Amino acid sequence: MAVIWELDFYSRPVLDENQKRIWELLVCNSDRSFEWVQQCPAAEVNSTWLANELSAAIEASGKTPQKVRFLRAAMSNIITRGCKQAGLSPQASRHVFALESWLQERMQSVYPQMSGFQIADPQPLPLQVEKLQPQPLPDALIGDRWLSVSLPANDLTSAAAWSMDFGEVFTMPQLEPDLAIPGLIIVSARALPLAAWMSGVDPVFLRFESNAIDRMQLLLDAGAGDRWILTNLQAAKDGKSIAEGKAFETAKQRAQGIHFLAIQKDPEIEHFEGFWLLKES
Repeated sequence: MAVIWELDFYSRPVLDENQKRIWELLVCNSDRSFEWVQQCPAAEVNSTWLANELSAAIEASGKTPQKVRFLRAAMSNIITRGCKQAGLSPQASRHVFALESWLQERMQSVYPQMSGFQIADPQPLPLQVEKLQPQPLPDALIGDRWLSVSLPANDLTSAAAWSMDFGEVFTMPQLEPDLAIPGLIIVSARALPLAAWMSGVDPVFLRFESNAIDRMQLLLDAGAGDRWILTNLQAAKDGKSIAEGKAFETAKQRAQGIHFLAIQKDPEIEHFEGFWLLKES
C-alpha cells in the first residue's frame, strides 16, 4: 500500500516561559509505525519551518509519502505551502484516524505531565466540517450489488497483509476479539476502476441515513467534506436492505464507529480490488 502521512501543526494546551502556548508538529503514518514530533517556537510558525521539518522527517523515515493528510482548516495555507515546499502533496481530509487517536493519547498522558499544562482539549481535532450535499456516483462506478457482512475484531488486526489492489487500514484499538465489526462488500464487474476512484476520494465512513419515513440512502463521506450516494432504498421494494442498514448502524455504534468497505469483482475469491477500514467519530 502507498505511504500516506497524517499531519497536525497547531498550538497545544501548554504554556511556555513567556505564557504563550507551545506549538507542535505531529506526523505519523496510518499504523503509527512512524511518528515525528517537534516543537516549534511561536515566532517561527510558518511554511518554511514546516518544510524543513518535513524534509527531516522524510530523511528519518527513509520513505517519501504519496500524500500528506491534514484536517486543521485554520492552518490550511501554512500546511499546504510547507508540504509543497518539501515536495509533498497535501490533502485536506477527515481520514486521519491514526492522528486523531495519537492526539487523544497525548492529551491524556503527555501534555498533563508538562510544565505549564492547561486544561486538555477534549476534541483536539476539529470535528465540525462543512459537508457538501450528497452527490450520486458516476454511472460507470455504480456497483452491481452490495452485501452486508461482519468480521470479528480480531480478524481485522491482520487486514494490512490481505491481498488488495487499493485500500488502507489503521491500527485497531483494544476491542473484544469477538466483537462484530460491520462492513459492506460492493460487488462489481468494474471493481478495479471503482476501487481506484474510491482511493482517490479518501473514504472516511459509511452511513445508512433515513431521508423520509419509507426511504433510506447509503452514503459515503469522503475527503474533507464530500458525500456520495452509493444507493437509494425504498421500503416498498427494499425492506430487507433497509433492515440490514439499520442493523449496520447499530453494530457500528457498538464497535466505536469502526467498520469497513470492501470492493470485489468476485466475493468467492480471497482478493480485494479495494478494502478500507473506516471510522465515524
